[in-house]
Amino acid sequence: MSLDALIYIDNDLADSDLSFLDSFTPFDIASMLEKTGTIEKIFYSIPESYTGRLKGKPESFPRIGNDDPNFWKELFSKTGSAHFVKIYGDSPFLDGAIIADMAGLHQKYLAEFTYSENLPPGLSCEIVSKELIDSIPAVSDETISLSKAVKSNINQFDVELYYKDPDIRDKRIGFRSGVKRDRRIMENLYGIHKRIPGYAEIRDIIDNNPAVLYVSPSYLEIELTGECGLDCIFCYRKTLKKAHGRMEPGLFRKILGEMKNFDIPYSVCFGGSGEPLIHPNFYEMLGLAADEPLIADIIIETNGILAGDNYKNFLMTKGSGRIKTIVNINGLDSGTYTALHGTDHFDAVMRNILSLRELDGSGQNLFIQIMKINETEPFLDRYYDFWESHRVQIILQKQNTYMGRISDRRYTDLSPLERTPCWHLLRDLYVLSDGRAGFCKQDVDGIFSTGDLKADTVQDIRNRAQDNFIKDYRKKYHTNPDCRNCDEWYTFNF
Repeated sequence: MSLDALIYIDNDLADSDLSFLDSFTPFDIASMLEKTGTIEKIFYSIPESYTGRLKGKPESFPRIGNDDPNFWKELFSKTGSAHFVKIYGDSPFLDGAIIADMAGLHQKYLAEFTYSENLPPGLSCEIVSKELIDSIPAVSDETISLSKAVKSNINQFDVELYYKDPDIRDKRIGFRSGVKRDRRIMENLYGIHKRIPGYAEIRDIIDNNPAVLYVSPSYLEIELTGECGLDCIFCYRKTLKKAHGRMEPGLFRKILGEMKNFDIPYSVCFGGSGEPLIHPNFYEMLGLAADEPLIADIIIETNGILAGDNYKNFLMTKGSGRIKTIVNINGLDSGTYTALHGTDHFDAVMRNILSLRELDGSGQNLFIQIMKINETEPFLDRYYDFWESHRVQIILQKQNTYMGRISDRRYTDLSPLERTPCWHLLRDLYVLSDGRAGFCKQDVDGIFSTGDLKADTVQDIRNRAQDNFIKDYRKKYHTNPDCRNCDEWYTFNF
């Protein structure tokens, strides 16, 4: 069985993205593949807009769009190949031994499609046969990749799944130099021994040097205000030592400006103890976030009462798909809603959700959220049926008791059996409305604050907090706050 390789250059990547430590990764990959002895011919797939070193090479094929089934049909026709090993061109940590193993598996079982689920992006390949491509009809939707088409109908094809120890999926990292966060982590990993490590070494290097993961905040949660018109039975607002006020737009502008120094995309969430849409400068501050190109997603956690025409009009003009709205609605009707939220705004929230659904053509930008507690369990199935019939995505939220501040109303414990390092200490920056950075999202009074952003920089605060993450990673859990009794270490929405 002859295997050819396709080194695939993603859309919008330049040669600077494809280079790592002054070496051009596509050529490094080609050289590595030749040494494995498993590959006969090597081709490149480049976007039509690409202008770098691969353009004009006889073995480079410009393309329009993505690697949908139609793309593959054309590629097999032009090259006469029988099987392609597809590798992303920005994969400097790619391990040749893994590619050889996957090729051997594909050949041994005469597979139509071979891939790995446990290897992070940039560390493995996909192997595609012409037989598979011939069996798939031409498609009109060129946004669906071949990989997605196969995996969504996996029982229709001869598919081999490759597994490789050690499993590092719990680190939630990738190895693609075109992704800025991945690149920074790979640079850190390289710096430990001044070489690119083999896959088998990566987990041990991280475990011995967890700071390699600590590159920049990836989730910035901003409490715009502590004000809210509801009185929810599961809210911690009534337990605060003092009421939280409003954040000044100038402070928010300062924070966004300092986040640019990391030069890594991140998400912003307007959350905290209050209702963000109550803030008189909400749309000004949302506009500042919408105008910041480094922000990948903007998450608005709202009770939905004020998410009416003004909010909808803003999304229509500046939404651009990055603004994701999460509406907390813990009720199936006025009675159940009032029992949980303290006052009846059910009809208004329902209208606003259905109106916002009209804008969400992709189905990826509007969510409703319900808490998994004793009071919602009796109607949870009907709740799902209703909202799924309206094609609104549902987030089933685990109750956070804020380490015993509020009554535990959970009827099941979903915590994993084995504790992993805290996701929030690694990725989050939680900022209270007065500018103090909390130890984490559990530090709702700011008692264990790592600094005040009115005076300190984001980088200052991030530097101070690094040791908090490293100690947690090494299972030396903090007692102030008491991380030992926290069960939020594994949770996140985005």
